[in-house]
Amino acid sequence: MAEKIIKAVKGFALVLSDDEKLTPSQRITGIEKTLPALKPGQVLVKMLATPVNPSDLMYLLGKYGLTAQEGDFVGFEGCGIVEAANAGLYGKWLTGRRVALSAQPGIDGVWSEYAITQANLCLPVRKALSDEQAATIIVNPCTSVCLVERAIALGSKAIVINAGASQVGKGAIRYAKLKGIKTIATVRSAANVEVLQALGADCVLLTSDDNFDQSLKHWAKKLKAKVLLDSVAADDTPRVLNAMPNSSTALVYGRLTETQDVLGGLFSVADVIFRDMRIEGFWLAKYIGDASPLQVLALSSKVQKLFAQGIFKTDIYARVGFDDFAQALDHYAEHKSDGKVILLPNN
Repeated sequence: MAEKIIKAVKGFALVLSDDEKLTPSQRITGIEKTLPALKPGQVLVKMLATPVNPSDLMYLLGKYGLTAQEGDFVGFEGCGIVEAANAGLYGKWLTGRRVALSAQPGIDGVWSEYAITQANLCLPVRKALSDEQAATIIVNPCTSVCLVERAIALGSKAIVINAGASQVGKGAIRYAKLKGIKTIATVRSAANVEVLQALGADCVLLTSDDNFDQSLKHWAKKLKAKVLLDSVAADDTPRVLNAMPNSSTALVYGRLTETQDVLGGLFSVADVIFRDMRIEGFWLAKYIGDASPLQVLALSSKVQKLFAQGIFKTDIYARVGFDDFAQALDHYAEHKSDGKVILLPNN
């Protein structure tokens, strides 16, 4: 094992609170702490870039699928250089390489100068990818690919994507077009209609239009859209499913309605019983955990190739250091479609 002692690591730690009025920046605090020694299977990564995702915002609320721990560094993914390893031959091979990484569940996240994670949660990245783009290849692009491929497996000729201007939504539009699947995207802002049309969406609908429900029903029937990629949840799931053909499936992978409501999702019992409407959940962490190493590497290779071809590209709103992160974090929480906020911990 290569030893490297990091005594004072700067990062953003979680502050748990039930106060719904707190902004995301009020739910974190900048601290310094010593990281523990590497356990078997772990690596130490010097962080180069790490984004903010909707899942991070839900974690700050204590409503994500992982138990939130007060004082732990936050952040689910990023890019960095492996500087030390206690992970056998693979860890030795990773040492010195630039990788995309996911945070190891149950320990500190990656909004910090250095992070510890499992070696099998590190994916070597192509030289052609910038640090900022490499930092975003796991959570959103991999989710986009997996969701579209699940829709194909379910036999759908088209998909409905709510929050179509999100990074997962944009990725799904691009990948679906590549695979010959039609897309119907829904957006809340009129400014995003032309943006998604330019990306290749076959139909873009504004949720605030008076005829939204009728238009969605028309297009879902016309294009035979029987799968909904649902990142909004709450009232949006039954509303959209109600306009879709019988035997449609909602693939719920997020909840952009950031509230303290533990339930957070709704569905029509009548639709489920009488119209054979189905609801599935998708969580990338579980998918990767259940997949073989070869399957994970194949997914990573596919996503990186899509980035290299220009089919995938993460929109970035701001690149910031520690001093400007809080303000940028709050902006992202209110304006996600503007693009990602990227923390550069060692700049």
